[in-house]
Amino acid sequence: MNTQLAIQQLRDVIRRQHLSISTENSYVYWLKRYIATITRLPQSFTSEQKAEHFLNEMAKNRDVSATTQHQAFNAIAYFYRDVLRKPLQNVDALRVSRPVRLRQAPSIANVRNLLQNVPNIAGYPTNLIARLLYGCGLRVTEPLNLRIKDVDLDHSTFAIRDAKGGKDRVIPLPPMLKPEIVLQMQFAKTIWSLDQQNRVPLQIPDKLGQKYPEYQFSWFWAWLFPARNTCSHPRTCQIVRFHMHEANVQRAIKIARRKLGIMVLPHELRHGYATHALEFGANPRAIQEVMGHKSLETTMKYLHADSLNVRSPLETVLAGISGSAQNLNCPA
Repeated sequence: MNTQLAIQQLRDVIRRQHLSISTENSYVYWLKRYIATITRLPQSFTSEQKAEHFLNEMAKNRDVSATTQHQAFNAIAYFYRDVLRKPLQNVDALRVSRPVRLRQAPSIANVRNLLQNVPNIAGYPTNLIARLLYGCGLRVTEPLNLRIKDVDLDHSTFAIRDAKGGKDRVIPLPPMLKPEIVLQMQFAKTIWSLDQQNRVPLQIPDKLGQKYPEYQFSWFWAWLFPARNTCSHPRTCQIVRFHMHEANVQRAIKIARRKLGIMVLPHELRHGYATHALEFGANPRAIQEVMGHKSLETTMKYLHADSLNVRSPLETVLAGISGSAQNLNCPA
């Protein structure tokens, strides 16, 4: 299998299907690793046997998570199904088990301290974005993907577009953040006006950009949190305006947590939103809608704190027995 030809074919299909750049980069990475592995296998091996061997080797590596192996399998399956048009059949490989873990939610005190200490770095309102992550239960990239058309100040809502699973949802904007959002929109308009003068287009999804080229210069498609500098589009090499990079948010939160000596990651602010909202009596189904969970079961996992309210039977069984432990005669 010619590696370069296979990669180019993969890129062509992904772009025709208008998949994201991150998906393209991920699938190309796994295809490179897969081809490098199967070139050492006997030519008599079927495609299914090759895939099984690759996945089995991953499963034997204790540093590989279930999510990583699943991502690799999706990339290989996509290549055979959509590029080669020869779907894999009955791949019976060892699968890395997915551990069941508690969702780590920071305490209310830690959230308060963190949000008071997140700095604005590189000229970006990273403190405001951190408050949006917690205040709206957002994933790190979701506020950065907001465009002006997604902000409804009249109804105090945001429209989160093409989120995880390709779903859209509408979420409420915390009233205390509305004045800062208005100021951010004014700043975004300044950037957009300069781009208008210099004829710098906005980054628009490929399909829409081709059908409606005027969107590239439309105020309603401008980013709420634009990048300070233009960049080269990774597919077209055109100079465009993109939104600010998520690394700025991650770095700002890292600075704050190290300063305070606490361990709160950006995504854990989303966990904190769900956990604290449920503790304050919010409707679980409403939380499910706001967070974009597919099932209520996912949302209810944030109620693990309820287990702390279960009274141990020890309190009842040994009630009234004073100093029982001390009265036991232990052998010398």
